[in-house]
Amino acid sequence: MASLKIEHWMQEELQRRKDLYRQLWAGKPVDRMPVDVRVNCPSPYTTREQFMDGDKQLQTALASALATWQRVPSSDAIPAMRPDVGCSCLASTFGAQYYWGDNPAQTPGIKEKILTDLEAQVESLAVPDPYRDGWLPEGLRRIRQFAQAGEGFIPVSLLDAAGGMNVAADLLGVAEALLATRTAPAALHKLLNIIQELYAAVIRAGIQAAGGEENITTTDFLDVWFPEGWKGHVSDDISANFGPKTYAEFSAPYHARIFKEFGCGGLHNCGPNPCHAAYVAHPYSPRALDLSDTYSHHDLPKFKQSLKKKAMIYLFWDGRTEPLAWYEEIMNLMAPDVIVVPVFTFQAEDPAEETCRKLHRIAIEYAQRMDWGWEKACGQA
Repeated sequence: MASLKIEHWMQEELQRRKDLYRQLWAGKPVDRMPVDVRVNCPSPYTTREQFMDGDKQLQTALASALATWQRVPSSDAIPAMRPDVGCSCLASTFGAQYYWGDNPAQTPGIKEKILTDLEAQVESLAVPDPYRDGWLPEGLRRIRQFAQAGEGFIPVSLLDAAGGMNVAADLLGVAEALLATRTAPAALHKLLNIIQELYAAVIRAGIQAAGGEENITTTDFLDVWFPEGWKGHVSDDISANFGPKTYAEFSAPYHARIFKEFGCGGLHNCGPNPCHAAYVAHPYSPRALDLSDTYSHHDLPKFKQSLKKKAMIYLFWDGRTEPLAWYEEIMNLMAPDVIVVPVFTFQAEDPAEETCRKLHRIAIEYAQRMDWGWEKACGQA
């Protein structure tokens, strides 16, 4: 692959953008809220083809990262690439098999649950080897390949590994995992300990494959750059199905292990968010949430209360509403209490740069209206 053509202005602009996010995460006032605007280049390959061929996946990711630099120079996005072998890659190390649906645009799922008697089977489970088992060796190879292609300029995410209850649901089945919180809590905790030990090992291996933390966005799938010291990221989509007490027992302590080792970065849940206050109740809690507007928009009034002075939101626009009106609505709802960084993805033919410049006006007003600062540092009760 040919070397990247990185112009001098891009190097300077990358540092400006990183400094903007460093200020934001430190709770210091900024003149303008970040506006993350990206361009998605159409790929000649289906999602399935990209999953099965790392070269095709890299080609697609690199094209969109470079297009974002070239077509939206006023964006605050830090274009990144996402090496991906499926959100069930941790489950694959225990022997779970992928299946593909009829639609080639879909990602793979788990063919069938492999733990049918949790209390009996958990006792014989060993922690898998990231360098040998399931899809992880291919995932680590892709991280290395993508990071080399990025040349230290375009960062990479790590794998969509999820950890915790998400993986337990893959291994047990969703209903069975939820029932286990009541019928077999001790066995479920044993399983979660094994999963989280594997998850941390996968993160360490991923950082090494990428050539160091300076080359990654976060420790998970998220292709949003988190500042130094804040790289930890976890996913907990299954928490949309249970309440804050269950989250406090079966999610928060296991997320805290990742945050303690890699920094109190972020938590992903598409939504909805019945555990919104519990997300930030543990001493090691995320400084940011990344949410889908489609599934989390109606929770924003709750977040305005529960996240005040505690955490911010990266909110992914779903394309269904006019972008300026949408962002202004978000500002009017959430200011001065909660920072929301909007993340927009436009297609190659859209007027992304023009829209981005118009969004700046709202972003300036949003910054002026904010009550800045955080209530506590990561690790403080």
